[in-house]
Amino acid sequence: MNWETGTSLQSGKYLIQKILGQGGFGITYLAKETATGSLVAIKTLNEKVRKRPDFIQCQQDFLNEALRLAKCSHPYIVEVHELIFEEPVWCVVMEYINGIDVASLIQEEGILSEFQALVYIGQIAQALIFVHHQGILHRDVKPLNILITNNRTEARLIDFGLARKFTPNLTQTHTEYTSEGFSPLEQYDKRALRGAYTDVYGLAATLYGMLTGKAPKPALKRYRSFSQYQEDPLVPPKKLNHLISQQVNDAILKGMALEPQNRPNSISNWLKLLDLDIKFNPNYAVQEMPALPTAEWSSATGIDYSKLRDLLAAGNWQEADRETGNLMLLICGREKEGKLNIDDLQNFPQRDLLTLDNLWREYSLGRFGFSIQGKLWQKINGKYEDFCNLIGWRKKFATLPYNQLIFNITAPQGHLPTWGRRGQLWPHLAAKILDLLKDED
Repeated sequence: MNWETGTSLQSGKYLIQKILGQGGFGITYLAKETATGSLVAIKTLNEKVRKRPDFIQCQQDFLNEALRLAKCSHPYIVEVHELIFEEPVWCVVMEYINGIDVASLIQEEGILSEFQALVYIGQIAQALIFVHHQGILHRDVKPLNILITNNRTEARLIDFGLARKFTPNLTQTHTEYTSEGFSPLEQYDKRALRGAYTDVYGLAATLYGMLTGKAPKPALKRYRSFSQYQEDPLVPPKKLNHLISQQVNDAILKGMALEPQNRPNSISNWLKLLDLDIKFNPNYAVQEMPALPTAEWSSATGIDYSKLRDLLAAGNWQEADRETGNLMLLICGREKEGKLNIDDLQNFPQRDLLTLDNLWREYSLGRFGFSIQGKLWQKINGKYEDFCNLIGWRKKFATLPYNQLIFNITAPQGHLPTWGRRGQLWPHLAAKILDLLKDED
């Protein structure tokens, strides 16, 4: 029987709040630590497994997973607090990540921008490099096993249920278990050569899923097709999403090569194909993410957008909003007046408006930007008050003051930038935006 809300564990040390999720073997609960009030995740074996004749072996495997996870203490791996025994099962008490797994994120909000996907991939890569230096393969890298924090800044690798010790390039016996689309060919064999290239495949396949919204064709099906037709039937990700750069497309395909010897032999070597140079950090500290390649931001008037880019990249939404207003004044030569007029908007350089929009869209994962606002404006047929209600600029029939707006990623879609709150000029800016959207279509 599953534990119900309010169930006490360890003589009242933990109180069960709800079930977070369950799979074929385990079940994970949200619990409160009564002494501190902090939330934790508690994972144990589910009721189905408890009734199996090999329950004792399952229990041992579960403990081994917990010990492997505890050994892998790293900022981008979910942290183990302690092991507890609550008759009749062992439980692992872990850090609770208030967030969403990548698979659910894509399902709810759509595919990720290349920039944001590479940020998350770089973070999980750091975790895997550390794990490999402990002599462990994760063997189950996939979107479901990567949690993204609610502020959308960090990723955490979870679920070490399939993790196993390995010696590079040595034939070893591992359990046959695969995640369709994300497991490499060698994982379909109980005995095969083992190496970091196994997790390279999973990480490359995860990037494929992040950027296309689709799981890649399973490796075994690709192999059978290859044997029959002498070609790899994996659809290149760029065919599914033309916005993917050629460099990232090629790195994904190289990381997902069918035969292990055709893949980079380490996570670090695969990252070099993406121009990400991340190495093992023996002190477990999070490395500074190197600057990721982004498009060159174009201006018809010689404007430098680097400050706005840096503010957006840092998630400093309010300062980025103010910088956007300053740049619009600068572009139109209206710094002294501190405001624009209808002619300014009608003559606003298309290239600069597109650049401002691209920056906001890319760094907000498609939540903010002028084009996002333009599409919502179309949706409500150009009624300004309805538009303000939709994107959160109005509440209870009154326009919100600037200090009551929401300057974080959880704000309603289209909430930022806020320049359009100057209602009398917004329709003229909207007309300009709609022209851009028409050109885009």
